[in-house]
Amino acid sequence: MAASELRLTAYTSAGAHGCIAQAMDLSGIGIDALRVIPMNNEFEMDVGELQRAISKDRKAGFTPFFIAATAGSVDVGAIDDLTAIADLAERENIWFHIDGAFGALAMLSPELAPLLKGIERADSIAFDFHKWGQVPYDAGFVLVRDGDLHLATFAAPAAYLKRAERGMAAGSPWPCDFGPDLSRGFRTLKTWFTIKVYGAEKIGESIANTCALARYMKQRIQTFPQLELLAPVALNIVCFRFRCEDADKVNGEIVVALQESGIVAPSATTVNGRFAIRAAIVNHRTTQKNIDDLLRETLALGTTLTQREQND
Repeated sequence: MAASELRLTAYTSAGAHGCIAQAMDLSGIGIDALRVIPMNNEFEMDVGELQRAISKDRKAGFTPFFIAATAGSVDVGAIDDLTAIADLAERENIWFHIDGAFGALAMLSPELAPLLKGIERADSIAFDFHKWGQVPYDAGFVLVRDGDLHLATFAAPAAYLKRAERGMAAGSPWPCDFGPDLSRGFRTLKTWFTIKVYGAEKIGESIANTCALARYMKQRIQTFPQLELLAPVALNIVCFRFRCEDADKVNGEIVVALQESGIVAPSATTVNGRFAIRAAIVNHRTTQKNIDDLLRETLALGTTLTQREQND
């Protein structure tokens, strides 16, 4: 920003990962330039609100330059309307980025790929193979459509980085020409080995199975009046909780007890201001029995804790 008179603005969903805001600060543009767009009832970025925010900024003299859509939100697994956002970004001449940290790998499943319609129009996509791809942590990747622009952004002309036709300085471009890290690990190798051993089709089947388990879990939750589903199940994440008075406190205790039990290990989040037990199903070894165990233990713990509260 210091080198430009442009007042840049970026846009993302209220359900986007915190890395988007962090990137704004790290880039020097600043979090004040990030417009957080409300979500609709499906936890997707509201495209109408996005258009209004862009129009408002243009009228105020700002320069909208970046939209970060989400394919698989961290809280509930929601997928933004990628086609509608791609259309808007094209009309407005704005860079269209997709945070597909785990959701982008749904493209490996023919059953799930249609949910990501529009992802092929992104200018850049971020995704992790250490989630659904079953690769050891960490294995984060970025795809950028314009390779020349990518290279021009990060390649440095420093003397100690001078290229050569032969020897140790050969092999240009170097990995450091495509990002801020001068030294970095060989993440691609473990990803290549995983794909080589199992194949993209098998990984896609595993991904589809986790989504089937999430749908099974949703159906099971709906059969128990003591349990409450807190968000739509778009992919492999199920957010729910035990119904009771002081539900935030009780469900917080349930999560810790479940984790310490060694039986299951859900995480937690907040959905519409309410504490949620969050089951993110990514392990290829997860079965329906594991889902049943989670729900059985949740019901047992919830009942015990609420009875204790009443007795106290």
